Amino acid sequence: MRELVELKRFARAAAALVARDPEVGQFEIYCASSDLRIARLNFTSDIPCRGIEEMKSNGADGFQVRIAKRRNPREFGAAFESGDLTLDAVRAVLARAHRAAVIDPFFPGFAGGARAVRLAAAPGGDLARAGDAPIVAAAWSIVRGALGEFAHSEAARVSRPRLVVGGDLTVLHDRIALVSSNFSDVRGDESARFSSSVTALIESLDAKGTASAMGTRVAEMKRAAAHLGRDAVNRALTLAGGARPGSGTYRVVLGPQPVAEILNYMVIGSLTTGAFHAADSAYQGRFGAQVMDSRLSLADEPAMRAGAVRRRITCEGLPARRVALVRDGRLVGLLSNFYDTYRLQADEDRAEKLGPGADGAPFKPLSGYRLGEGGARSHEHAPASSGTNVVMKARGGVADAGLIRTVGDGLYIGRVWYTYPINGRRAGDFTCTVSGDSYLIRNGKLAEPLAPNALRINSNIDRVFRRVLAVGRRSHPAIVWGAPEAYYVPALAVNALEFSAVGDSLP
Repeated sequence: MRELVELKRFARAAAALVARDPEVGQFEIYCASSDLRIARLNFTSDIPCRGIEEMKSNGADGFQVRIAKRRNPREFGAAFESGDLTLDAVRAVLARAHRAAVIDPFFPGFAGGARAVRLAAAPGGDLARAGDAPIVAAAWSIVRGALGEFAHSEAARVSRPRLVVGGDLTVLHDRIALVSSNFSDVRGDESARFSSSVTALIESLDAKGTASAMGTRVAEMKRAAAHLGRDAVNRALTLAGGARPGSGTYRVVLGPQPVAEILNYMVIGSLTTGAFHAADSAYQGRFGAQVMDSRLSLADEPAMRAGAVRRRITCEGLPARRVALVRDGRLVGLLSNFYDTYRLQADEDRAEKLGPGADGAPFKPLSGYRLGEGGARSHEHAPASSGTNVVMKARGGVADAGLIRTVGDGLYIGRVWYTYPINGRRAGDFTCTVSGDSYLIRNGKLAEPLAPNALRINSNIDRVFRRVLAVGRRSHPAIVWGAPEAYYVPALAVNALEFSAVGDSLP
C-alpha cells in the first residue's frame, strides 16, 4: 500500500505536468491506495473444515485525471491508470482523457477553494498499522468463542448437531491525495476501520443467530472478537423451534438492523440531489415536508467521534462536514457532490422536483465520494453522493422493553435480508425477508421465537417511519452488508406492517 506522502508527491508532480498542457483549462488529479483484508469464518461441525479460510486481500493503487478543455469549459474528459504512478503513465492517461472528452452542458468545472485547508491529523490509528496477525487472531477468537458457547449446550450432545459458523472479519484501510487547478495545496486523507458479521446456524434446531461489530482500533476489534461468536451461538440457541405465523398485518418492533437495512436500501439513495434531479426519489416534491415521525432526525456525520467511518475531506477535495437530512421529521437536506449540486440548481424543473418547501435551499457538495469494493476509496470511479456515519436520533425515546410493551401483541423483528424496492424506488414500496433474531410479542413480552426465513415484509417506507408508536432511547451500531456507510440507529415500534408467510403463494 502506498504511503500518503508518496501519493502527495506523485500528485504534485503530475499536476505540474498536466498544467503545462495548453489545451487544458482546468484539471484534477486524484490518487488512491487501498487495502481490503478479509478473514472468512467457515466452521462446520459435521463436515471437515478449516475454521478460518486463508486470509484474502484486495489492494488497489492508481490515479485518475479529469480535465476541462480551455476552448470550451463544458468539454470534459477523464481517464485512470492502475498500479503505475509514473510521469509516463500521467502522459498516457492525459492523452486518453483528451480522446474521451465530451461536451456536457451541465458540467460546472471542478470543486474549488483557493485557500489551503487546515485539517487535523489523519485518523488512521493503530488499525492502519496492524498486520495480518491480529486480524487472524481475532477471527480465531470468534470461532473459539462460538464453539465454547455451543459446547455447554444440550444441542451439542446430539450425534449430529450440524453447527455452522460463518461470516467474516474485514479490515479496510485507504489513503487519498488530490490536487486541482482550483486548489492551492495538495489535500490528503487516510482512514481505517474493521467490521465483522457472524452467523451461527444450528441445523438440528432449525435456528439461526447473528452478531456484528465495527470500529476503528485494534483494541476494539479484540474486544468485539471475544464476544461475537458467543453472542451469535447464544442467540441461535434461544431461537430453537421457531414459530411460523401466518400472513397479516402486525404491530411490530423493528430492531436496529432492520431499521438500518431499510434506510440503506430505500431512504439514503432517495436523499441525494442526483435522485431528485432524476425524479427518482421516494420523497419527490416533498422537500421541507414531514417525511418521518416528528421524534426522528437523521444526519450524516463524517467526523463522528465514535463513528466507524472517518473522513476529513471528500473525494472532491472539500472538507467533509455534517449534513442534516431529516430534522424533527422534516426533510431539510440532501447528500450531494459538486456536479449534482450544480445540475439540480440549474434544473428548470427544480421547484417541481423539490416541492414548495425547498424555497431556494442550497445543497452544499459535502458528500462526493469515489467508492469501490467494500466502500474503499477508488481511483476508478467518478464522484457520487454517499453517506459516512448515518445517525438516526430520537426524542422521547424509551428502553427496548418499553417498545415491546407498547406493541402489546405483535412481532419483534431483529434481522432482515434481501431488502429491495418494488414498483421502483420512487414508490417507496419495498420487500425484505425476516432472517433471524426475531420473536412473537404477546402481552407486552417476548414470547416464542420466529423461524428464520418464514416471513416477508411487504410495505412502504412511510408506514415504517411515519406510523411510529414509540422510539428507542439509544442509537445502536448496525452493519448493512456491502454498504459503504456505517449506521447508528434506534429500534422503532411501528403501528402496522404487512407480512406474508413464505410459501403462501406456492401451489
